[in-house]
Amino acid sequence: MTNDEEPIELLMPSAAMQPVLSDLRAALVRLGDVKTRSAPRVWDNIDFEGTAANIARFTLWTEGWDEGVIPAGDVNAASDIGHRLSAELEIMSPDDLEERFRVIVDGAPVTRLYRRISDAQTVSRLMKDTMALGWSGFDMLALSPAEQETMRRRRMFVDAFRNDFDWTRLRALELSQGAALLEAALYVEMVQPADIERLSRRIAGEAIARCASWTAFARALLCARTFCSLRDGALSAKDSSTRLGAVSSLRSITLTGMQYVRAASSSSSRSYTGTPKAAPSAFPISRPPVPNWRLMVMT
Repeated sequence: MTNDEEPIELLMPSAAMQPVLSDLRAALVRLGDVKTRSAPRVWDNIDFEGTAANIARFTLWTEGWDEGVIPAGDVNAASDIGHRLSAELEIMSPDDLEERFRVIVDGAPVTRLYRRISDAQTVSRLMKDTMALGWSGFDMLALSPAEQETMRRRRMFVDAFRNDFDWTRLRALELSQGAALLEAALYVEMVQPADIERLSRRIAGEAIARCASWTAFARALLCARTFCSLRDGALSAKDSSTRLGAVSSLRSITLTGMQYVRAASSSSSRSYTGTPKAAPSAFPISRPPVPNWRLMVMT
């Protein structure tokens, strides 16, 4: 039901979507329960930068870096990352980096889309609820047939999990993408840790507020990634869910809690050793008090 108590039309899963949803539910079960929370810790003792680095590992892994770790001192890695930042993302300076970070984290394209799909009262309304700037101003446009099919798959996903979670769960992916962007910039020495400390705190702080454990974060990432994969079809989403839902892979990325070693140099640069510490199974940081109007805890 919406705020005005009008009914919402639910879209039942198609034959192609059934395996996607079933595989995702099975993967979430394999990842384990999320109801156990970490013991409270002192807010001032939280390693925000280390937490943000851990959060980045999932996105780095999906970008092809083994175990979500960029090899230390790798010339080819530095070249590839530098090219992606400058040529693909048009990030040439710290100001460009922050602007791109804001687009991902504050602009929240994934969660805004999920929320729009969830809030639409009817599927037909959703299909034409797209705005574009034309000569006469903003006009409502109908989606193309391919876009309509993608939107239907996403609506099936949203409706299937409507009673399990909402758009806030997908924030994990945007936080991980933002954190990975910071790690890439650090690796090519575009910025120093002190330059992005407040952005790292932005990432870690929200993750702490929204997730009770690394397991909760892993589950949220899996849901978000599967939702995004629906753009390329149900089969692509099923493959993504199956691959990412492998406990050995996803746990190694999100539950290991690898800590990057900071070099005790005058430049405060970070040393990427790629050596993980033994990790606790729960979130290695405390959950801070958050005003009720901001807190949306995932179950």
